[in-house]
Amino acid sequence: MTDWSKYPFVRMLIPFALGIWVSIFVVAFRLSPTFLIAVSMTLLVMAVLMVFLLKHQRHSWFFGAVMACYLFMTGYSLVRVDGAEVQKSYYRNFKADASYYVARVYDYPTERPNSIRTVLELEYQFGDSLPSRPVSGKVMAYFPKSDSAFALHYGDLIAIPAPIREVSPPLNPEEFDYRAYLARKGITGQTYLKDDDWIDLQANDANPIYAFSYRFRDVLLASLHRSGLNDNEFGVAAAILLGYDDYLADEVRKNYVAAGSMHILCVSGMHVGIIYLLASFLLGFLNRKKWQKTLKQVLLLALIWFYALIAGLSPSILRASLMISFVIIGEAIRRKGFVINSIAASAFILLCINPNNLFEIGFLLSYAAVMGIVVLQRPIYNLLYVKNKLLDKAWQITAVALSAQIATIPFTLFYFQQFTTYFWLSNLFMTPISFIVVISGMILLLVSWIPYLNTLVGYLVWGSVYVMNWVVAKIESIPYSIIKGLYINDFEFAVLLVALLLLMLTFMLRKRHLFIAMLASLLLVMTSVTIRMYNSDHQQGMTIFSLRNHTAIDYIRGSEHVLLADSALMVDESTVDYSLKGAWSKRHLSHHPQVIGLEEDYANEYLCKKSNMVSFDGKLLAIWEDQRISDSLSFRLPVDYLLIVGKQKPDVQSAVNAYEAKMLLIDGSVPRYLAEKWIAQAQDLDIPYYNIGEGAMEIGYVLK
Repeated sequence: MTDWSKYPFVRMLIPFALGIWVSIFVVAFRLSPTFLIAVSMTLLVMAVLMVFLLKHQRHSWFFGAVMACYLFMTGYSLVRVDGAEVQKSYYRNFKADASYYVARVYDYPTERPNSIRTVLELEYQFGDSLPSRPVSGKVMAYFPKSDSAFALHYGDLIAIPAPIREVSPPLNPEEFDYRAYLARKGITGQTYLKDDDWIDLQANDANPIYAFSYRFRDVLLASLHRSGLNDNEFGVAAAILLGYDDYLADEVRKNYVAAGSMHILCVSGMHVGIIYLLASFLLGFLNRKKWQKTLKQVLLLALIWFYALIAGLSPSILRASLMISFVIIGEAIRRKGFVINSIAASAFILLCINPNNLFEIGFLLSYAAVMGIVVLQRPIYNLLYVKNKLLDKAWQITAVALSAQIATIPFTLFYFQQFTTYFWLSNLFMTPISFIVVISGMILLLVSWIPYLNTLVGYLVWGSVYVMNWVVAKIESIPYSIIKGLYINDFEFAVLLVALLLLMLTFMLRKRHLFIAMLASLLLVMTSVTIRMYNSDHQQGMTIFSLRNHTAIDYIRGSEHVLLADSALMVDESTVDYSLKGAWSKRHLSHHPQVIGLEEDYANEYLCKKSNMVSFDGKLLAIWEDQRISDSLSFRLPVDYLLIVGKQKPDVQSAVNAYEAKMLLIDGSVPRYLAEKWIAQAQDLDIPYYNIGEGAMEIGYVLK
């Protein structure tokens, strides 16, 4: 039987995390911060009193229950109270009479394909008739690529104009919720600043630790350049060694994702673990006496956090450094063997610092992978006995990959709707190569200032990274290297998490009934998926997607669908991936539909398109083509929907004269300023309308 007293942070983490989750997602109860603090303090006092009053061991469960309630309320309160404090000075709570904001560059400015992007933290607002007053809030800012924008540094103070736009919600079914993603980082607005829109105040208010980290990282990036690394090799080396992926080419990134090796490009537990093992080996001479062992642990901690500093103190490196720090501290106080408790302790501290970490996919994936390796790797490895030492080492690596993959499957399916088939093959080759890259890269950073020697080591790093990129590209080219469209809903995701927990507890507690419960959970998931697939075979409807500068109408019958779209959309892979494929996955549709152009004629058993008229499921849709409407018709064409597309002069009266439409639809391809004019005219004529630019429109989808 497992002695849970050995895992105090596990017992603390569960109710604490549950309280954070309830505070975010259960919106029915919104208690005042004062009440929350009072309840939490009352529970804490009760727990302290029980330590002195409860003498008998059989009453210890009561203390545990009170502590669990206290931790739950603390997690709940941490989110609610912090939110209330922020709201007091939140910039949107004041009247929209400000002309400018004073903002601090909060994050390291990064170069994007068409802009410079950074996060700004608002500090003051002021106007012509408004005295300066402090405000709070973060906004995402985009600058055109110019000398002034490239000169921005972390901590610089600038003046930016008001107002600040809100981040748009997802406009299409199952589209990534970018607004919620930014909100969990405290970012609630966005602004696009031309060179003449903002003023550099020639002041800097940077956190000295982060400022030093960013400056030092820039120096190391320059040293990598001087050592002969360029193009893809430089981008991969910068990502692996320093966690800086701005130089990573999209094609390279795509290859690593498809090969199941993207974790190698993120400075995380593997990289910190390699540095820890190497440093521990080099400091092995400090194992003779007790004070030497203590010195060794101190040096290891200092080295780990120095590496975190030069890697930019990113969330992933902070997680990894904190996890391994607890392992080192556990060894120092002779508490070996409780790695799970150390992992839980690091998670608990990170959630105390920022409760929104609980909803960061990187946070969830990293902790799930580590827990999978710790709990599942040994049982998986023991399934197969390999006598040959080389093959046994390969099986060990494969067992690690399998354990991490099993533990992260619920998250990859729910958040990314995909599965990498050859992750085991990729890790078999990539693990030893990445080990060489990290070690040689660290040596390169140390000797980068020494002529000739830095070039020699640079060739080793370049060669290792080149081989790594080549292996990844070959694995990505294998058919079915990545399976996409594997949609699961919220219920199935929750049940998969329960199944994963039951699997881990099966090996930890060695209880057969837990394994049976795990199989029952998987059966429940399979039943739910089967029901959804049955329903999808009987669906029929159409979706008009909300896309800027594009038109896309999806006609669906069963598992088949035809996409009516402009020609530019189908070569815009990023828009299709971001806005369309989520809806296709949910409805179990192919990611490669039959596409017909806006000017093409088409007919099948359930869809007919002729010129600008489309008939589907008893509904008739007309695409407004302005001057192409014949003036010779003596009657109005009756249609269900009239869709306005593109940059056409607003003229609702002409459209009404040509069509007797039940509803006017303004497509997302219509620019905002023109859409507002179409809407104003429709309101004047009392014509029903719907603005697709504000959200996709789904019609039908009833079971046939």
